[in-house]
Amino acid sequence: MTSALSVTQAFDSPAIRVNGPRAWAERLSILWRITDLAQTYRMELSNGALIHHPDPKDTRADLTLTLTKPQLLGLLAGRGLDGIEHEGDVGVLTRLLGLLDEPDPDFAIVTP
Repeated sequence: MTSALSVTQAFDSPAIRVNGPRAWAERLSILWRITDLAQTYRMELSNGALIHHPDPKDTRADLTLTLTKPQLLGLLAGRGLDGIEHEGDVGVLTRLLGLLDEPDPDFAIVTP
């Protein structure tokens, strides 16, 4: 089912899981080059919020990842950076992932 997600939807998943109070003082940026879709996104964490936008004018980032959409989905699922080209500080990804809350599988999406 995750393969049906757009890149934007895939990025929304970690964005809603950021622990705002823990992430408040953190600042980081990641440039995502999705080669098979010919798309580029810039992701920024600041003030406890993770935002992302396509076709950035500013391509400077703490970390640049060049990967395919299946590799992106695998990375977001916790499969690591194997086979993914990267430039910059890989620790940025570790910092970001460390600021995410675990999803609650018992969360009541709809309640009576």
